Amino acid sequence: MDADKRMTPAVIAQLRSEIESSRGREVLFVCTRDDSGMIDSADVVARGRIDEVAVPVELCRRGDVVVHNHPSGELVPSRADVQIAARLGEEGIGSAIVDNAVSQVNVLVEPVGVSSIRSIDVEELDEIINEDGAMSRVLAGFSPRREQLSMLRHVTRAFNEEFLLAVEAGTGVGKSFAYLLPAVAWARDNDERIVIATGTIHLQEQLLHKDLPAVQEALGTDVPVALVKGRGNYLCRRKLLEFTQEPELFAEETQVEPLVEWGKSSADGSRSDVPFPVSDAAWSTVASEPDACVPSRCTHRDTCFILRARRKAAAARVLVANHHLLFSDLEVRAAGAGWSGSAILPPYRRVVLDEAHNLERNATSFFTEQFQVSTVLRTIARIVGAARRRGLLHRIRALGADPDSAERLLSVVPNLRERLRELDEAAVAYLGDRPSFRVTAGNVGDFHARLGDRLFAVIQELLAFADSLHGTVRSVPDVSREEGAVLETAAIVRRFESFAARLGAFREPQFDAKVLWIQLVRLRKGVSERQARLMITPLDIGADMRTVLFERLPTIVCTSATLAVGGNLSFWAGQTGFPIETAEWAILDSPFPYESRVLVAVPSDAVPPDAREYPDYLASMLTDLIGDRGSTLVLFTSYALLNDVYGRIKPALDERRIALYRQGEDDRGRLLQAFRTDVASVLFATDSFWEGIDVPGNALRQVVIVRLPFRVPSDPVQEARVEVIEATGGNAFVTLALPQAVMRLKQGFGRLMRSETDFGAVVVTDTRLATKWYGRVFLDSLPATRREHLPTGDLIHEVGSFLDRMAE
Repeated sequence: MDADKRMTPAVIAQLRSEIESSRGREVLFVCTRDDSGMIDSADVVARGRIDEVAVPVELCRRGDVVVHNHPSGELVPSRADVQIAARLGEEGIGSAIVDNAVSQVNVLVEPVGVSSIRSIDVEELDEIINEDGAMSRVLAGFSPRREQLSMLRHVTRAFNEEFLLAVEAGTGVGKSFAYLLPAVAWARDNDERIVIATGTIHLQEQLLHKDLPAVQEALGTDVPVALVKGRGNYLCRRKLLEFTQEPELFAEETQVEPLVEWGKSSADGSRSDVPFPVSDAAWSTVASEPDACVPSRCTHRDTCFILRARRKAAAARVLVANHHLLFSDLEVRAAGAGWSGSAILPPYRRVVLDEAHNLERNATSFFTEQFQVSTVLRTIARIVGAARRRGLLHRIRALGADPDSAERLLSVVPNLRERLRELDEAAVAYLGDRPSFRVTAGNVGDFHARLGDRLFAVIQELLAFADSLHGTVRSVPDVSREEGAVLETAAIVRRFESFAARLGAFREPQFDAKVLWIQLVRLRKGVSERQARLMITPLDIGADMRTVLFERLPTIVCTSATLAVGGNLSFWAGQTGFPIETAEWAILDSPFPYESRVLVAVPSDAVPPDAREYPDYLASMLTDLIGDRGSTLVLFTSYALLNDVYGRIKPALDERRIALYRQGEDDRGRLLQAFRTDVASVLFATDSFWEGIDVPGNALRQVVIVRLPFRVPSDPVQEARVEVIEATGGNAFVTLALPQAVMRLKQGFGRLMRSETDFGAVVVTDTRLATKWYGRVFLDSLPATRREHLPTGDLIHEVGSFLDRMAE
């Protein structure tokens, strides 16, 4: 058959060009079709020898067509062609063969027709969560909520009409059911994949083990669901075998042997399932790595943990992932992988982003590049070995690498290590007592005078090492090029080039789009040795988010309990790049009775939080407020103040037999469990404990916020963003610092009421909430509650009386 009867001219030209660039060898394409059935797009997914190409089935989806060329021009399928076509056909995927000129095509199996989109029946979903609906039969105690029904209708419209939606759904709305019901119904009716991305493991587990099963039962569906994790979360079978064959290669990592034994019986090889503590260093030794993996050539592909997980994800229609993994996938697609095939995730067109208040923070973290000397040194050791541990160079030598090339590589190492040491020592000295330092147009001259030569020397040595390592890899005979050790070493070449590029950003800085800064870090907890970490952070993450996410997909739903400031989502949208002008948004208040069950109290005579006497005041006030009650969560904004006050009040609480727990002294999960189960206890926490923790009932009756949660103004990224606002005549406090703090306070406030029957007090010991003009902005962003502004002694008495009355 003539190829132009099945393919558009553009696709024919693309296939012909790709085949020519591969010198006539076999090339495999995954293609999509337009509404008339013509192939209108093609992605190269594999290349092979003159007579063979591997088929990565996990990259295909229902309705695709897999096309490959026969260099001989003979389009009669081989036995392997027929077997693969039959396997693809079972998944609804078509198969075809073309000649090198792409003038003729032989269609072996027709793909299934891609059905037209079917809208979700909103009335069906309404009935499920209405009075006496299916959800009330599935979940004991479930009751209809007007706000939940409203959100469900918003989300259903976003799926049916294809638009972007942001919803602030206050605590108790039941937002997960409001988006899961439409998402699962859409997957059921359209056989289309939906991605649910969250910010925390806790919510992922809730969705997987509680909410999704309930939704499926209520809908009467069995839509395949998969939790998707990054490649680094899985063991690599090849590396496990390497340990078995050459344990001396891993001699320094004593934890590797238990991992190898566990891997023999593990069902999915996931780090989260390891039943014993494992260090990052030990795990990285045997974990899967993207650049060192070629599934089509791997002898372990049939039992590979990551391929097994990918096959499950490809078969699933609801994928649960975290924000970072979604960003990884979006980055790969934006870089050229396209949207029709698999990248990190299988292809999808609709996304729900829960915990969207953290999108800006998580995206900033993901897109920040880092350089740290200890990381480079570990990578060097992986190549050349260290102490009793043999490196990858030993293995590629055994595979036939040129001995002279290997020796040249080894000769570069001492200089590289010495230049790295000098750079780190100079950077640490330059920082002095400062925890961080931002390189700016104003100070870059001094920065270069102190560190410029050392930066240049390290860049040169890194590139020399990468060039020498590349030469060693190229000297390996062709027959051994696909061996795991060779692939991993080739990947490390690219890693060293990346190291050099990151330092190059400091050598020749551009300040218009990036924040260049250095952070002082400790190598290990409890160790005084310090090291410098060089960071490159996007100045405006919103621009990246618009490009890679919001302009790409027809349906995106963003939701959280805390998106609004001052009654609208403009601040959050500006931070994240969400197109608030063209999208739809809604604010749905919590259905909980805050006004009658929550007291917000601010002491009128509290010492200002910046005063030297504040720790004394806080310790005394907390000791009296806690009394014999316990059930108190105290949220700090700094570890220093937390530890100071902890030391001051612990003896008094010990005498009363009230347990005082402190963040950092145990695993987060165990700490929370202890706090939940011990009603007569107090938890001091900061940072991550302001959000994502659920302590209902008598275990939590008081939340104390010791300081309004403004970000540290000297934070380099915050500082740079403030300068941009002020340079254009804006007020950075009003447009950035204040909205950030309001959203954070809302998160801390939300720790108290976790059910309709909960009650308690939120005490804010920072008097600025009551005395400064911007205190009203904070208060107006909280639900309506009873409020008191009293002297400390009267406030403590009033809080105690309120809690006693509510408990009656």
